[in-house]
Amino acid sequence: MPNQFFGKGNLADAPTLKIVKIAGEDRHVAEMRVMFDEYRYNEEKQEYEQKGGFWMQVSQWDEAGQNAARLLRKGARVKVEGSLRQFMYTPDGAKEPVPGFQVVADEIALCLGSRIENVTYAPKRERETEPA
Repeated sequence: MPNQFFGKGNLADAPTLKIVKIAGEDRHVAEMRVMFDEYRYNEEKQEYEQKGGFWMQVSQWDEAGQNAARLLRKGARVKVEGSLRQFMYTPDGAKEPVPGFQVVADEIALCLGSRIENVTYAPKRERETEPA
């Protein structure tokens, strides 16, 4: 995969689920902003401190996007894997478009070390048997 992206961060808000028409077909996409932060250990204070990071728009499509919109909430710590994509946009008040970036996520996973109290699994799916 070109332009691979891997990062951990926190959601700014709960994902927004949209339906977009692509080639005549309705598809679901969850959109969210994530702060991909960087922490370093401060020897003097004997603790970790945030030393930087960046905000990035993240989208996830189809069933995975629907699940992200249903299950994730503001502040959730997530690990995002996907591809980095460039696009052009015109900021408010600007005359010329400028490049922007977003991640199209293949996978978004909750980081289990952060405020997760429980996980509930759906019942196992029944397999359809094929006729012999």
